[in-house]
Amino acid sequence: MPEKEPQQRDLELENIIGNLMIAEYQVDRLRTRLLERFSGYGSTSNKKSSMHTFKHNNKWYRIAIRIDEAVAGDY
Repeated sequence: MPEKEPQQRDLELENIIGNLMIAEYQVDRLRTRLLERFSGYGSTSNKKSSMHTFKHNNKWYRIAIRIDEAVAGDY
């Protein structure tokens, strides 16, 4: 019976895959939070857009978010 060669682990590749898995989880969490916020999850609100204004380092910023429902085949 032939002797098995020890397998070498590619730590850099394992790190990249781990980071991709974490990023995928974060994207899923963000999508869930956005859907809950803008689709009126748990409330009667059916808001499809939102605008937030804030000040940072003496500069004002405005973020506008609009949610469009995709139709199959659009993406």
